[in-house]
Amino acid sequence: MRRYFESAALNKKIQAVEFHDPLNKVFASSHSVIQEALIGQEFQSTKRVGKFLFAAISNGLLLHIHFGMTGDLELYTANNLPRFTRFAIVFTDGSKLAFRDQRKFGSIEVIDSIESFTQERKLGTDLLETSPENFIKAISKRKMAIKTALLDQKNYAGIGNWIADEMLFNCGIHPEHKCLDLTEEQLIALLDDAKKIVREAINQDTHYGEFPEHFFANFRKEGILHPEHPNSPVERMVVGGRGTFIVPEKQKL
Repeated sequence: MRRYFESAALNKKIQAVEFHDPLNKVFASSHSVIQEALIGQEFQSTKRVGKFLFAAISNGLLLHIHFGMTGDLELYTANNLPRFTRFAIVFTDGSKLAFRDQRKFGSIEVIDSIESFTQERKLGTDLLETSPENFIKAISKRKMAIKTALLDQKNYAGIGNWIADEMLFNCGIHPEHKCLDLTEEQLIALLDDAKKIVREAINQDTHYGEFPEHFFANFRKEGILHPEHPNSPVERMVVGGRGTFIVPEKQKL
């Protein structure tokens, strides 16, 4: 989404904005604040922290876009509004950028600084910028299950539920394994695998439900057989309140 936004919206003057969510569920800032911040300005750069996208505006403010579960961006020029559009930015060159969100779990808002935003939300460093030393420090002495710790965004941001399952399957670690019982080698392997997963997902423009063929995410369904473990059906459990999938033969507690 960051790459798409940059190709579609950078250095183009904003002529108008359109609001297409009558209940205003996706707008964390008022219409007037968004209009005042964007109209007549340009987007100059972007930054991503975990699942949060920030676009720097030429007046010094930032537009924050969170995509929730079904958020998406679509550049269009015709008058036919893309389906599920909640917000649209109209540029002076005639193009329009739609923020689409079927389930309205996403968010649009104007903020003053990324630093203040991440502090208020207790977001850690982006996963791809997290060092092995900081990853080990954040996890190694915790008494909780590793799956729960991986989803905690305050030390590093960007590991979602399916990514955590992917990491744990690849590294052969049971999601209920206590953090303090894992070795540094296991933690480093988890971090390396997480970065590999995220980079591949980004490079292949992966959307939920459209994973690369070899991803474990394609087998996150109870009773299904992973081709590498035909005698060990996938099991579902709940860890830290989150649905979790494992191959018992590979991930033993």
